[in-house]
Amino acid sequence: MSDPSSAAAEELTKLKSDNAALHVALKEAQKTNQQYLQNVAHQLTAPLGAIKWSIEALKDPEVPIQRKSKLLSSIYSQATILVHLIKNFALMSNLEADLELGQFRERPEPVDIMKLCINLANDFQPQAAEHETSIVVDELSFAEALQGKKVEMVKNLIAQAVSNLLENAVKYADFKTTITIDAQRASFANLPVSLLLSVTSTGLPIKAEETSRLFERGFRGSMAKQKVPAGTGIGLYLAKRVMSLHKGAIGLKPRNRESRFILAFPLSSAV
Repeated sequence: MSDPSSAAAEELTKLKSDNAALHVALKEAQKTNQQYLQNVAHQLTAPLGAIKWSIEALKDPEVPIQRKSKLLSSIYSQATILVHLIKNFALMSNLEADLELGQFRERPEPVDIMKLCINLANDFQPQAAEHETSIVVDELSFAEALQGKKVEMVKNLIAQAVSNLLENAVKYADFKTTITIDAQRASFANLPVSLLLSVTSTGLPIKAEETSRLFERGFRGSMAKQKVPAGTGIGLYLAKRVMSLHKGAIGLKPRNRESRFILAFPLSSAV
């Protein structure tokens, strides 16, 4: 027969060990949250500071009109970044709740996804121009893949997912290169034949051992951090959650300096 006092002592030791482990985990979570908030503050401050500086320059009567035109373009570009960041932060809590409920807050609707991509490409063109890159939508590929159909989705969520891919592409693309958005029908991941939307850019190479981690919350590739130190690492994570809600998938096909990020929709979503 076991000794009750010995069993109680073992249980107490285990509880102390568990409590110590929880304390360490809590401290780590606090540190992570603090770093995340610092990154968020920096991410918001940078475009706001650029907008403020540009407006001050616009007010200067000695600044030539040609320069003012470029300043207005810069303000638009920085405002696009700012709106994009705020939407990402707002999505965080809503997406967590949606996934727990297993349903959308908004009702999915048929959307002309090519038109959506064209509008988003236009939004990011000024930012791309500052990096001497351009964004092209391959309309022929969309026509062949969609076959006159629309895609059932929550438009605002998919728009944010595509925006996240475009924002990264612009940020890390080489100068004087072209970012391409195209579509096709093909199998992908664990899905059968799907409707694939791809954003392809040439620039920052991605290490093979980091590829699978890019969609984790808060993770950023080592080379990305070297080029752009500030960042939250939530863009691809949010895109993954958005595609999960749409019963789809997200993935990356890197090749040397080319990166092809893919959003895969079930073929049944084409209506």
